[in-house]
Parts: sequence; structure tokens; C-alpha cells
Amino acid sequence: MAVTAGSDLLWKPLNHEVLMHTRSEKVRARILGLRIVKSLLENLKEEYLVLLPETIPFLGELLEDAELSVKSLAQEILKEMETMSGESLRQYL
Repeated sequence: MAVTAGSDLLWKPLNHEVLMHTRSEKVRARILGLRIVKSLLENLKEEYLVLLPETIPFLGELLEDAELSVKSLAQEILKEMETMSGESLRQYL
């Protein structure tokens, strides 16, 4: 759905809602939120880069999560974002 929308004006509210789920107390909700972010990143590719300023703080929080599975997925997504953007994003965390 997000890919066919073709507009960051529509992606931003969707991305924000997904990111808010990553702040849930439930591990499953955090993991599902991260999986959706990963899917958006994989499908939108470079177009997802406009959403990085909002996404990076959430990833920073998730990199400190107590659950290893959440941490690992957040690290994987961060690595993909760094590859796509061509720069290290750790300075923004």
C-alpha cells in the first residue's frame, strides 16, 4: 500500500504510527513494528530516506532494548539504512 501511494506526505503518518508501536511494552508489538519498518525500507528503498530523521531516534531507543531479538532487528535495520544512505547514522543516535 505504501509503495503504491508514491508520496512521502502519505508515508510520514504511516511511518509515525508504525514507530509508535515500537514503544509498546509488548515485545511482539515492538518486533512487528520493526518488521514493518524493515518492509517499508526494502520496498521504498531510497525514497525511505526522507523518513530517516523521524525513524533514527526510535531505532536509538530500540538498540537499548532489554530484549535481544528487538535489539538485533533494530541493528539489522540500522545497517540497511546506513548502506542505503551511504553514511554512518550512529552519530545521530
